[in-house]
Amino acid sequence: MKQVTIRNARAQDAPRIVEMIGLLAHFHEDQAQIEIEDLVFLCFGPTPWLKLIVAERDGQIIGYAALQKKVQLQFARRLMDVQHLFVDAHMRGQGVGRALMQNAAEQATYLRCAGVTLGVMADNTSAQAFYKDLGYEMSEEHGALKMVLRLPLQTAPCAP
Repeated sequence: MKQVTIRNARAQDAPRIVEMIGLLAHFHEDQAQIEIEDLVFLCFGPTPWLKLIVAERDGQIIGYAALQKKVQLQFARRLMDVQHLFVDAHMRGQGVGRALMQNAAEQATYLRCAGVTLGVMADNTSAQAFYKDLGYEMSEEHGALKMVLRLPLQTAPCAP
C-alpha cells in the first residue's frame, strides 16, 4: 500500500469532506444536508464544534474522522467522541480507518482524555468487529451500541 498520511483537516478540504459526509449518510440510508459553508463554520470558524482529521494518499483525501470533545462533568472526566469515520470504498481494508482511529486515540491521549467513545449501529457487525479489534469495549444504550476505548491517564503536564 502506498503511504497514507493522517493530518488535521483544513478549510480548503471542506468540499471533499462534505462529499464524503454525503456518502456516509447514504450508507446509513440517510441524506446529508450539510453544505460547505456549514462545515467551514462548524470546524474552522471562530469556535469550532468539531475537529476533523483526514487520511491522504498521493495528495487525495481518502477518508476522514470527526472528533468531538465530551465531558462527564460529575466525574471530571474528559472523553473524545468519534462522530464520524469514513474511508473511500476502494481503500477499505487497507489500514486507513485503523490509522484514523489510532490518530484519534493519540489526540485524546494528548488531551488527557479518559477514553474515546463512538456509536455503532446494532446491525453493523463488521464495524463492531473492527472497533473490538482496536480494543473498544461494547455496551448498549437506548437501543444503540456504545463503544469505548479506555486510555491511561497521563501524569505529565497536560495540554490546555
